[in-house]
Amino acid sequence: MNLFKRIAAFFVGAMLLFANAVDNGGENSLGEAKLVSTDRYVLCDGDFLTQGITTDGVYYYCTGARTYTGFNGIAKIDMKTKEIVQENRNAMPKEMKKQLFNHLGGCSYYEGKIYVAVEDLFRKHPAVAVFDAQTLEFTGQYKILGEDIQPNGNLSWCAADREKGVLYTGISRGGDFVNVLDIETLEPIGRITLETSFHRVQGAEVYDKILYISCNDTDRKKHVYAADLETGKVTTVLERSAATLPTEAEGLTVFPTEDGAFFHVVDVVAMSVGSIRHYSR
Repeated sequence: MNLFKRIAAFFVGAMLLFANAVDNGGENSLGEAKLVSTDRYVLCDGDFLTQGITTDGVYYYCTGARTYTGFNGIAKIDMKTKEIVQENRNAMPKEMKKQLFNHLGGCSYYEGKIYVAVEDLFRKHPAVAVFDAQTLEFTGQYKILGEDIQPNGNLSWCAADREKGVLYTGISRGGDFVNVLDIETLEPIGRITLETSFHRVQGAEVYDKILYISCNDTDRKKHVYAADLETGKVTTVLERSAATLPTEAEGLTVFPTEDGAFFHVVDVVAMSVGSIRHYSR
C-alpha cells in the first residue's frame, strides 16, 4: 500500500471512529419501530449522503449538495453490499447553473429516472430536474415551478407516486399542502390539503398510497410522518434521537428489505459523515 493510500485509510478510519463515538445510533424510536442498522460514508463518499435518498429495490440513489464548495452530486449504492458503484460528482446541469441553480435536494425514483428537487441561489424559482438512473446523467428535462405552485421559493423534496404516475412536491417550512404534478410533463394538475403543516421537511417518499415525510424539526428529536393522500390525515410513525452532536435529518426512502428494515433515512453528522439509518416499520 503506497503512502497516499495509507494516509487516506487512516483518515477514513479516524472519521468512522469519531462517528461511532459521538453517535448514539438513533435508538430512541416511537412504537414498534426499531433501528436495524446504520451505514456510514465519510469524506468524499459522505458528500453524497447530505440530501436525498430513493430506491428502485436494487440500488439506493443519493443526492448530495454542499453550497460552500459548489458540490452537487448523485451516487448509486448497491443495497446489498452498501458500496457506491457509480457516481456523478458534477450533476448540476450547465444550463441550470447559468440560471443560478446551486442546490440538489430530495429525490425520487420512477421508471428508470431520478426526479430531483433543485433550488437556486436566491431561493426564488425552484425546479424539478430529471436524471437517468442508469447513467446518473441529466436527461435535459426540468421544470421551474412558479410562486403560485411553490411559494417561498424553496423546494427540498419531491416524491413519485408509482401507482398513479404523478409527482408530489411541497414547501419545507409551514406547508400544509402537497402539489400534484404530471410526472411526464411536470405540469401542475392539482393540490392535496393535509390536516397539519410541517416544519423543516427534508425528504419524502410514497409507499402503498401513504406519503412518508422526513423532518429535521427539532435539534435532537427527528420525526417521520405518514400522510394519507386520500383523507389528508397525518400521523407520527417514527421519533428518533439522531446523535449526541448536532445532526441534520435529511431525506428518506421507504422499502421493505430482507433484514426487516422499512424506513431508510439519511442523516448528516459533523465532519462530513453521512449515514443511512435503517428502521423497522
